[in-house]
Amino acid sequence: MSLHFEVLTPHLWTAKCRGYAMNTGILHDAGHAALIDPALLPDEVEDIAAFCEVQQLKVETVVLTHHHWDHLLGAARFPGAHVVTHQAYVAQTALDLERTRRSIRRYYEAEGVAADVSFDPPMPDQTVDHIIGLMIGGIRVQLVHTPGHARDHLSVYDPDAACLWAGDLLSDLEIPFVSDRLDAFERTLGMFAAMEIHLLVPGHGSLTRDRAEITGRIDADRSYLSELRTRIEAVVLAGGTVQAAVAACADMAFRNPGENAESHVMNVEQAFLECGGSAPANPLLGWAREL
Repeated sequence: MSLHFEVLTPHLWTAKCRGYAMNTGILHDAGHAALIDPALLPDEVEDIAAFCEVQQLKVETVVLTHHHWDHLLGAARFPGAHVVTHQAYVAQTALDLERTRRSIRRYYEAEGVAADVSFDPPMPDQTVDHIIGLMIGGIRVQLVHTPGHARDHLSVYDPDAACLWAGDLLSDLEIPFVSDRLDAFERTLGMFAAMEIHLLVPGHGSLTRDRAEITGRIDADRSYLSELRTRIEAVVLAGGTVQAAVAACADMAFRNPGENAESHVMNVEQAFLECGGSAPANPLLGWAREL
């Protein structure tokens, strides 16, 4: 078994995949289980299935935090499970289908995996608008709409453990990837700041129980987006171009600049358009040009 499963709470196991420092989760109680973003490679998904069998867990639910390719690959392994997504998921998967297939093909080729990459995203049995409760055995968690990175993004919150499974938010490795909308991301982070969080599990990167670190991640991401908005709005007000916006934001500080420099530029371009900047003839700006 290549995945190592770690107990985080009495009702949550997690494992880290080999690729992208990605976390995958198993919520469970009394023999019932809900998977969060089962991933990533076929052998890892088989490990999840085998682990659940050893633990005598029936996988009844698969929660997909959003439609990006790396969060979708394992759901098909559990055909009897009830798939839960946000309401916007179906439309987003349709819009991004070819990009999703290209990304999977590239990843599998890089990993030496022979697989069918005429991938069809899993379709939901249930969708979430703003917030719903999800029962797993005798425990209840909340699925909360947390847009900004993706229009259909969900986070999972266990109020009894004050545990937030953030999805692709609040990573210690990544900056905010504003591939949806800046204003939505700002509202989501404001909501997180008001929540009681004792355990934070991002979709990628390191989990933490350190309250100061949890607050620090939220504050750092809010500060980054606030500065991004301030600088870009000044450029737009002056009638500047997207190139001027990129230049104006070039000296901003952000985590792991060696890894996140290009993502920062895409954030700038995305926010420039959102803040009313004039689009050039080339329509591929911001996260529209990702891969």
